[in-house]
Amino acid sequence: MVIPLYTGRIHADGGYMELRESIKEYGHALIEQGLTWGCSGNISIRIEPDAFLISAGGTKLGNLRDEDIISCEIEKETCEGSVKPSMETGLHRGIYRNCAEAKAIIHSQPLYSTAVACSDMSIRTDFLPEAMAYLSKIERVPYHHAGSQALAEATAAQARNSQILLMNNHGVICWGSSLEETLLLTQTLEFCCRLLVISQNSGLDFNYLGEETIEDFHRHLRSIGR
Repeated sequence: MVIPLYTGRIHADGGYMELRESIKEYGHALIEQGLTWGCSGNISIRIEPDAFLISAGGTKLGNLRDEDIISCEIEKETCEGSVKPSMETGLHRGIYRNCAEAKAIIHSQPLYSTAVACSDMSIRTDFLPEAMAYLSKIERVPYHHAGSQALAEATAAQARNSQILLMNNHGVICWGSSLEETLLLTQTLEFCCRLLVISQNSGLDFNYLGEETIEDFHRHLRSIGR
């Protein structure tokens, strides 16, 4: 489901019910698909050019309540709600500030992607069409403490370069034009990291296709209107 960008002011009393329900739906999907666990991870969606909704801190994404979804401004350090927003609210705010096309953000900790984020393993995408199509560029963010201004600034800076970010020793951040696209990027990254980790552990060498093939593949996609 593609989530539209709504206009209007933010409301602490339960405004934007359709978007709040979408955050609940996608939060549940993240837990069900094993892309995050416990109280880890956070999810947000831009509701207008200068405001967004985000999951509250310490919540379980698979069981969000209306009061667990907090409205925040982008250009100001203000939020409205009965509970505190995610400790990574500054990180989301920074991405929205730097990337006007960002409409949704998911921070997750999938098993294999997080394992790669906790290592120096390089991620190549030139072994599978889906990886080349959806994961055209993956950037890393140096380690900073969770919830810190340093992490927010470093992540927002790298978000200018890629929609898919591995935060070293922390997890994954993906942003997109909708929650649907953002979840797809998260799923694709996790599947590819799983293949890479399994291949490395099993001693199976992939037949990598090379940069020229990636470029030619993208030309092919454009030629068929994809």
